[in-house]
Amino acid sequence: MIEIIDLTKKYGRFTAVENLNLVINKGELFTIVGPNGAGKTTLVRVLCGSLKPTEGTIKVGGYDITKDPIKAKSILGYLPEEPNLYERLTPGELLAFFAKLYGVKNPERRIKDLLEMVGLRERMDSKISTFSKGMRQRLMIVRSIIHDPEILVLDEPTFGLDPGTAISVRNFVFEQKRKKTILLCTHNMQEAEMLCDRIGVLNNGRLVAVGKPDDLKNVVKENGVENPTLDDVFVHFVGGG
Repeated sequence: MIEIIDLTKKYGRFTAVENLNLVINKGELFTIVGPNGAGKTTLVRVLCGSLKPTEGTIKVGGYDITKDPIKAKSILGYLPEEPNLYERLTPGELLAFFAKLYGVKNPERRIKDLLEMVGLRERMDSKISTFSKGMRQRLMIVRSIIHDPEILVLDEPTFGLDPGTAISVRNFVFEQKRKKTILLCTHNMQEAEMLCDRIGVLNNGRLVAVGKPDDLKNVVKENGVENPTLDDVFVHFVGGG
Protein backbone atom coordinates (compact mmCIF):
# COMPACT_ATOMS: atom_id res chain seq x y z
CA MET A 1 0.00 0.00 0.00
CA ILE A 2 2.97 2.28 0.71
CA GLU A 3 6.20 1.62 -1.16
CA ILE A 4 9.33 3.67 -0.52
CA ILE A 5 12.20 2.98 -2.92
CA ASP A 6 15.76 4.33 -2.51
CA LEU A 7 14.46 7.53 -0.91
CA THR A 8 16.94 10.31 -0.17
CA LYS A 9 16.09 13.84 0.95
CA LYS A 10 18.79 16.49 1.25
CA TYR A 11 18.74 20.08 2.46
CA GLY A 12 21.80 21.51 0.79
CA ARG A 13 24.72 19.42 2.05
CA PHE A 14 22.71 17.94 4.92
CA THR A 15 21.11 14.55 4.29
CA ALA A 16 17.91 14.15 6.34
CA VAL A 17 16.85 10.78 4.87
CA GLU A 18 19.30 8.49 3.11
CA ASN A 19 18.62 5.58 0.75
CA LEU A 20 15.52 4.43 2.62
CA ASN A 21 13.55 1.41 1.44
CA LEU A 22 10.31 0.26 3.05
CA VAL A 23 7.05 -1.47 2.16
CA ILE A 24 3.98 -1.04 4.38
CA ASN A 25 1.29 -3.58 3.61
CA LYS A 26 -2.42 -2.97 3.19
CA GLY A 27 -4.18 -2.92 6.56
CA GLU A 28 -0.90 -2.74 8.50
CA LEU A 29 -0.10 -0.27 11.27
CA PHE A 30 3.59 0.51 10.92
CA THR A 31 5.30 2.68 13.52
CA ILE A 32 8.45 4.76 13.00
CA VAL A 33 10.46 5.64 16.11
CA GLY A 34 13.72 7.49 16.46
CA PRO A 35 15.50 10.26 18.32
CA ASN A 36 14.99 13.97 17.60
CA GLY A 37 16.55 14.84 14.27
CA ALA A 38 16.41 11.26 12.99
CA GLY A 39 14.43 12.30 9.90
CA LYS A 40 10.94 11.16 10.91
CA THR A 41 9.10 14.38 10.07
CA THR A 42 11.04 14.81 6.82
CA LEU A 43 10.09 11.28 5.82
CA VAL A 44 6.42 11.96 6.57
CA ARG A 45 6.41 15.24 4.65
CA VAL A 46 7.97 13.65 1.58
CA LEU A 47 5.56 10.74 1.80
CA CYS A 48 2.59 13.13 1.91
CA GLY A 49 3.86 15.25 -0.96
CA SER A 50 4.69 18.35 1.09
CA LEU A 51 8.36 18.00 0.16
CA LYS A 52 9.93 16.64 -3.01
CA PRO A 53 12.46 13.83 -2.67
CA THR A 54 16.02 14.49 -3.77
CA GLU A 55 16.20 10.94 -5.07
CA GLY A 56 13.97 7.88 -5.07
CA THR A 57 10.31 7.06 -5.40
CA ILE A 58 7.28 6.88 -3.11
CA LYS A 59 4.12 5.08 -4.19
CA VAL A 60 0.90 5.50 -2.23
CA GLY A 61 -1.75 2.95 -3.18
CA GLY A 62 0.14 2.45 -6.42
CA TYR A 63 0.29 6.16 -7.24
CA ASP A 64 3.62 7.96 -7.46
CA ILE A 65 3.38 10.88 -5.00
CA THR A 66 5.59 13.04 -7.26
CA LYS A 67 4.19 12.12 -10.69
CA ASP A 68 0.54 11.67 -9.72
CA PRO A 69 0.08 13.75 -6.53
CA ILE A 70 -3.66 14.43 -6.88
CA LYS A 71 -4.63 10.76 -7.04
CA ALA A 72 -2.12 9.83 -4.32
CA LYS A 73 -3.36 12.53 -1.94
CA SER A 74 -7.00 11.62 -2.61
CA ILE A 75 -6.50 8.32 -0.74
CA LEU A 76 -4.21 9.77 1.92
CA GLY A 77 -5.05 11.39 5.27
CA TYR A 78 -2.30 13.32 7.07
CA LEU A 79 -2.22 14.39 10.71
CA PRO A 80 0.82 16.66 11.27
CA GLU A 81 2.55 17.01 14.62
CA GLU A 82 1.40 20.62 15.10
CA PRO A 83 -2.25 21.56 14.47
CA ASN A 84 -2.52 23.95 11.51
CA LEU A 85 -6.07 25.19 11.53
CA TYR A 86 -7.83 28.30 10.24
CA GLU A 87 -8.67 29.74 13.64
CA ARG A 88 -11.20 32.30 12.41
CA LEU A 89 -13.41 29.51 11.10
CA THR A 90 -15.73 27.18 12.99
CA PRO A 91 -15.28 23.39 12.76
CA GLY A 92 -18.35 23.25 10.53
CA GLU A 93 -16.88 25.83 8.12
CA LEU A 94 -13.42 24.26 8.13
CA LEU A 95 -14.67 20.75 7.46
CA ALA A 96 -17.12 21.92 4.80
CA PHE A 97 -14.18 23.52 2.98
CA PHE A 98 -12.10 20.33 3.02
CA ALA A 99 -15.12 18.16 2.21
CA LYS A 100 -15.65 20.26 -0.92
CA LEU A 101 -11.98 19.94 -1.89
CA TYR A 102 -12.22 16.15 -1.68
CA GLY A 103 -15.66 15.90 -3.28
CA VAL A 104 -17.24 14.27 -0.23
CA LYS A 105 -20.82 13.11 -0.79
CA ASN A 106 -23.44 14.22 1.73
CA PRO A 107 -20.86 16.38 3.57
CA GLU A 108 -23.24 17.77 6.21
CA ARG A 109 -24.06 14.30 7.54
CA ARG A 110 -20.41 13.24 7.38
CA ILE A 111 -19.26 16.33 9.30
CA LYS A 112 -21.84 15.92 12.05
CA ASP A 113 -21.08 12.21 12.45
CA LEU A 114 -17.33 12.76 12.72
CA LEU A 115 -17.64 15.65 15.16
CA GLU A 116 -19.94 13.48 17.25
CA MET A 117 -17.32 10.73 17.19
CA VAL A 118 -14.65 13.01 18.71
CA GLY A 119 -16.98 14.79 21.13
CA LEU A 120 -17.08 18.14 19.32
CA ARG A 121 -20.60 18.10 17.88
CA GLU A 122 -21.82 20.77 20.31
CA ARG A 123 -18.89 23.03 19.37
CA MET A 124 -19.54 22.81 15.64
CA ASP A 125 -20.33 26.53 15.39
CA SER A 126 -17.69 27.82 17.83
CA LYS A 127 -14.59 29.63 16.62
CA ILE A 128 -11.56 27.34 16.50
CA SER A 129 -9.54 30.10 18.20
CA THR A 130 -11.40 29.26 21.43
CA PHE A 131 -10.37 25.58 21.37
CA SER A 132 -7.85 23.93 23.70
CA LYS A 133 -4.92 21.95 22.26
CA GLY A 134 -6.73 18.68 22.85
CA MET A 135 -9.85 19.91 21.08
CA ARG A 136 -7.77 21.14 18.16
CA GLN A 137 -6.06 17.77 17.90
CA ARG A 138 -9.41 16.00 17.81
CA LEU A 139 -10.56 18.40 15.10
CA MET A 140 -7.36 17.71 13.16
CA ILE A 141 -8.17 14.00 13.29
CA VAL A 142 -11.57 14.70 11.76
CA ARG A 143 -10.00 16.87 9.08
CA SER A 144 -7.55 14.09 8.19
CA ILE A 145 -10.33 11.52 7.66
CA ILE A 146 -13.11 13.72 6.24
CA HIS A 147 -12.70 11.97 2.85
CA ASP A 148 -12.47 8.46 4.37
CA PRO A 149 -8.92 7.84 3.10
CA GLU A 150 -7.45 4.38 2.65
CA ILE A 151 -4.14 5.45 4.20
CA LEU A 152 -3.45 7.49 7.34
CA VAL A 153 -0.14 9.14 8.21
CA LEU A 154 0.01 10.27 11.83
CA ASP A 155 2.95 12.34 13.09
CA GLU A 156 3.14 12.35 16.93
CA PRO A 157 -0.67 12.34 17.32
CA THR A 158 -0.60 12.36 21.16
CA PHE A 159 2.38 14.67 21.76
CA GLY A 160 1.66 17.30 24.42
CA LEU A 161 -1.88 16.10 25.10
CA ASP A 162 -3.36 15.53 28.53
CA PRO A 163 -3.69 11.83 29.50
CA GLY A 164 -7.41 11.65 28.85
CA THR A 165 -7.19 13.13 25.36
CA ALA A 166 -4.13 10.99 24.57
CA ILE A 167 -6.08 7.85 25.48
CA SER A 168 -9.00 8.88 23.26
CA VAL A 169 -6.62 9.50 20.34
CA ARG A 170 -4.95 6.11 20.86
CA ASN A 171 -8.36 4.45 20.96
CA PHE A 172 -9.22 6.12 17.66
CA VAL A 173 -6.00 4.87 16.07
CA PHE A 174 -6.60 1.36 17.41
CA GLU A 175 -10.13 1.37 15.97
CA GLN A 176 -8.72 2.24 12.53
CA LYS A 177 -6.39 -0.78 12.48
CA ARG A 178 -7.23 -3.18 9.66
CA LYS A 179 -9.73 -0.66 8.27
CA LYS A 180 -6.90 1.51 6.97
CA THR A 181 -3.18 1.34 6.31
CA ILE A 182 -1.48 3.49 8.95
CA LEU A 183 1.99 4.97 9.33
CA LEU A 184 2.49 6.30 12.86
CA CYS A 185 5.48 8.35 14.03
CA THR A 186 5.91 8.58 17.80
CA HIS A 187 8.44 9.09 20.59
CA ASN A 188 6.25 7.08 22.93
CA MET A 189 7.53 3.50 23.00
CA GLN A 190 4.58 2.28 25.06
CA GLU A 191 2.25 3.76 22.48
CA ALA A 192 4.21 2.09 19.70
CA GLU A 193 3.97 -1.32 21.35
CA MET A 194 0.25 -0.93 22.09
CA LEU A 195 -0.63 -0.08 18.50
CA CYS A 196 1.83 -1.33 15.92
CA ASP A 197 2.11 -4.49 13.85
CA ARG A 198 5.69 -3.70 12.88
CA ILE A 199 8.16 -1.05 13.94
CA GLY A 200 11.01 0.72 12.19
CA VAL A 201 13.84 2.43 14.06
CA LEU A 202 15.14 5.51 12.24
CA ASN A 203 18.48 7.05 13.14
CA ASN A 204 20.46 9.69 11.24
CA GLY A 205 18.11 9.34 8.29
CA ARG A 206 18.52 5.58 7.97
CA LEU A 207 16.31 2.66 8.95
CA VAL A 208 18.56 0.73 11.31
CA ALA A 209 15.97 -1.92 12.29
CA VAL A 210 12.60 -3.15 11.04
CA GLY A 211 10.46 -5.93 12.48
CA LYS A 212 7.69 -7.04 14.79
CA PRO A 213 8.18 -5.81 18.37
CA ASP A 214 8.77 -9.31 19.74
CA ASP A 215 11.33 -10.08 17.03
CA LEU A 216 13.30 -6.92 17.80
CA LYS A 217 13.12 -7.69 21.53
CA ASN A 218 14.59 -11.12 20.83
CA VAL A 219 17.54 -9.49 19.09
CA VAL A 220 18.18 -7.45 22.21
CA LYS A 221 17.66 -10.50 24.43
CA GLU A 222 20.32 -12.38 22.51
CA ASN A 223 22.69 -9.56 23.41
CA GLY A 224 22.25 -10.15 27.13
CA VAL A 225 19.22 -8.07 28.14
CA GLU A 226 16.67 -10.03 30.17
CA ASN A 227 12.99 -9.30 29.55
CA PRO A 228 13.72 -6.46 27.12
CA THR A 229 11.20 -3.71 26.41
CA LEU A 230 10.89 -1.52 23.34
CA ASP A 231 12.86 1.10 25.25
CA ASP A 232 15.72 -1.42 25.33
CA VAL A 233 15.25 -1.98 21.59
CA PHE A 234 15.50 1.77 21.04
CA VAL A 235 18.69 2.05 23.08
CA HIS A 236 20.21 -0.98 21.40
CA PHE A 237 19.75 0.24 17.85
CA VAL A 238 20.08 3.99 18.39
CA GLY A 239 22.34 4.31 21.42
CA GLY A 240 24.41 1.19 20.93
CA GLY A 241 23.34 -0.19 24.31
